[in-house]
Amino acid sequence: MTAMRCLVLPGMDGTGALLDEFVAAMAPRFDTQVIAYPRDRRLGYAELAEFVHPQLPTDRPYLLLGESFSGPVAIALAAQRPPHLAGLVLCASFARAPRPPGSPWSAAMLPRWATKLPVSRVPGWLVAQMMLGRWSDARWRARIRATLNAVQPAVLAHRLDAVRGVDATAALGEIDLPMLYLRAAHDRLVGRDSLSVIQQARPQTGCVKLDAPHFVLQAVPAQAASAIQQWCDEAVESNTVSTHLP
Repeated sequence: MTAMRCLVLPGMDGTGALLDEFVAAMAPRFDTQVIAYPRDRRLGYAELAEFVHPQLPTDRPYLLLGESFSGPVAIALAAQRPPHLAGLVLCASFARAPRPPGSPWSAAMLPRWATKLPVSRVPGWLVAQMMLGRWSDARWRARIRATLNAVQPAVLAHRLDAVRGVDATAALGEIDLPMLYLRAAHDRLVGRDSLSVIQQARPQTGCVKLDAPHFVLQAVPAQAASAIQQWCDEAVESNTVSTHLP
């Protein structure tokens, strides 16, 4: 069987540098490619969708996976119904500015000045705790810090600011293909209401809850890959076959 392509749109760092283990876990069932974003250009959600669109496969069916920050990019692309797109996966992501669990404030309520604070000044251990929780260790702290340092601070600030105003719920109504949401049971950044918003617009969206932090694909790559494979076998493959029947 030829491996199905899977394109991954990475989280806020946009580099894909933290996704090696997940890409390996997806093989051999999926030929997985991470599309990295420019590290030195301040692109909003619409511009990022335009950046990715020419890189979508045109020769065979594929999955599109939006991790965290990139969920709205993936949603916008799927809403355009590009040829050969067979399914959409959203991982610990959102269609509208998310609200952390237990917090009365969503990202939309962040003051603009808060998005301008240099990420480099945030202690590495704190970033790792927010992203990984009990999965954090010295190796991950070093990798996260190196990855963030590789992106211009103004670019990271621009992406954080973009999250404040994003609302891709209307685009969800234009999507007509199988969707899966990977929910992190220990997510400290994206609360359960982000899934509710998506399922209100797309009730058919499946959900797999994983024992993981916000960095699902980094902390439990094998479990995430297994969930995607099972969903693909049950929902995507059958839908792809039925849409090509005479």
